[in-house]
Amino acid sequence: MAIPFFKEMRIGGYLIKQKLLGRKRYPLVLMLEPLFRCNLACVGCGKIDYPDAILNRRMSAQECWDAADECGAPMVAIPGGEPLIHKEIGEIVRGLVARKKFVSLLHQRAAAGERSSICSSPRPICSSRCISTA
Repeated sequence: MAIPFFKEMRIGGYLIKQKLLGRKRYPLVLMLEPLFRCNLACVGCGKIDYPDAILNRRMSAQECWDAADECGAPMVAIPGGEPLIHKEIGEIVRGLVARKKFVSLLHQRAAAGERSSICSSPRPICSSRCISTA
C-alpha cells in the first residue's frame, strides 16, 4: 500500500527534527493497547489465561490521549485484544486524530461491522486494518 505524500512529509519532518535536536533515540510509533480483552480464544494466545481482573481493565480515552502526548510519536498503532470492543474506541481514535497522530487500528473482522465509521477521516490519517483469524 502506498504511503500518502503528506504522511511521508510529516514523518520525514519529525525525523529531521529529531536529528537536528541531536537525539539518537526517539519514539516513532506508539503501540497503544487500551484493553487486554479479546473476543476470540485463539490457540497459542496466552491472553485467555489471564484472570478476569486483568482482562477487564480498560484505559479511558483521557489515559490514551495522555499516553500519546507523553510519548510524542507521530504514529499510533492500536492492536488488541480486540480494540473494537472498547466502548470508547471511536472517541479515542477521534482524539488521537485531533492531536494530528497517524492512527492504525488493527482489529479482527468479527467486531468490525457495527463500528466501521471510526476511521472516517477526510484525509487518510486513520486506517483500519483487519487481521483475519480464519
